[in-house]
Amino acid sequence: MIAILMTVILGIPLGNAFSVSQPYYVVGSQGQASLHCTFSIKAKEMKVSLYKGMYGEERICSANINISEPHIVTDGKVHCRGNVSKGRVDLTIFGLKGEDTDLYRCQVEIIFPPPYLSKFGNGTLVYIPETPDCPTEHTEARIQDNPEITPIQSPSLPLILICAILITTTIILILQVMNMIITPSKSNHVPQIAPQKGDYMNFW
Repeated sequence: MIAILMTVILGIPLGNAFSVSQPYYVVGSQGQASLHCTFSIKAKEMKVSLYKGMYGEERICSANINISEPHIVTDGKVHCRGNVSKGRVDLTIFGLKGEDTDLYRCQVEIIFPPPYLSKFGNGTLVYIPETPDCPTEHTEARIQDNPEITPIQSPSLPLILICAILITTTIILILQVMNMIITPSKSNHVPQIAPQKGDYMNFW
């Protein structure tokens, strides 16, 4: 009972001195954003969490950290990477989209040494610009397997039309020349008129 009372008494001034602060505004790029949270107390073991929304409606990432392992690595569609140094947590959020623009708040929980303390930061407005969807690895593989056909590799429509016109014109010229050759030969041919029977009778 005395130990609990002493912990509460000692924890009151520490709780008043413990604060977490964040930058007001951060602009992300290429689906990621970096921010830092500073805290005003020394800790050997702590828990750092990042929440999305004015009142922390959605937890983005959370990690337990100690002095020997000061790195933050989380998994998920939206995940975090970070490091903890003296009085500071540096976080980078990956997998963000334009719709993820919102207020992000740090929560720092002091686990050791006692007493247990927990504080939220004032929040950072993270702005994520809209970017076009990037092709996935599967899409890139399909593009490589089926390269785009260039105009050099396949004939274009105008070239086909020109070839068709040239072929048609050549055929017409050949037909006209053949017609000119055949027509004079017909005009020069004079049919021989057979003598009539009455002509033979005049000789007698």
